[in-house]
Amino acid sequence: MFKFILTLLLIVLVLRFLARLLMPFMVTEVMKKAQRNMENQYRNQQTQHKEGEINVDYSPPKTKKKFSFTKSNDDFVDYEEIKK
Repeated sequence: MFKFILTLLLIVLVLRFLARLLMPFMVTEVMKKAQRNMENQYRNQQTQHKEGEINVDYSPPKTKKKFSFTKSNDDFVDYEEIKK
């Protein structure tokens, strides 16, 4: 039982030591990869738009108007206001 606990303790200590050594390299690699991805997205965004071209990324949904002011012969009455 003592050998098992000692072996487990040694494995944990070695893994902690290796993690402290390797973690900075792993973090820098992850940061470099994220930076490359962002640069690629920026390049793709820049190359999609040509000069003089209009691009609409968002258009609001069309809503129904509450009031409709259509001119038809039946509904429109022409009048003049007379001042007294």
